Amino acid sequence: MKTRLKPLAVLFTVFLLGSIAGAAGSRAYMLHEMKARFAGPPHTVRAHLRIEALRRQLDLNTTQVEKIEAIFQEVDGELEKRTTPCRSGVESLRKNTDEKIEALLNPDQKTRFTKFREHRHQHPFPPPPPE
Repeated sequence: MKTRLKPLAVLFTVFLLGSIAGAAGSRAYMLHEMKARFAGPPHTVRAHLRIEALRRQLDLNTTQVEKIEAIFQEVDGELEKRTTPCRSGVESLRKNTDEKIEALLNPDQKTRFTKFREHRHQHPFPPPPPE
C-alpha cells in the first residue's frame, strides 16, 4: 500500500510545483507587460493604447499602424499647445484638493500621503502599491 502512495505523492507534488511556477511566471509576464505598456509620458501611453485598440478592432495592417502612429505624433504638438493654458488651473485645483485631504489625516497618514504625492508626481502611472 505504501509503495502505491509514493508515486501518487510525487505526481501530486510535481503538479503542485508546476502550478506554482506557472502562476509565478504568468504574474511576472503580466507585470512586465504592464510596465512596458504604461512606460513613458501620458500622451504616448494614450496613443499606444488607442493604436492597439484600433489594430485589434479593425485588423489594421503594418502600413496602416505606421500611418496612424504618424498622425498621433503630428497631433501631439497641437494637443500640447492647446492643453498648456489649462495646466496651471488644474495644478492649483489639485493642490487645493490635496490640502483638504491632508487636513483630514493623522500624522502617520500625512507622511504616507506626502510620499504618495511625490511618487505620483514622478510616476503618474501606475500608482504605488500600499505599504
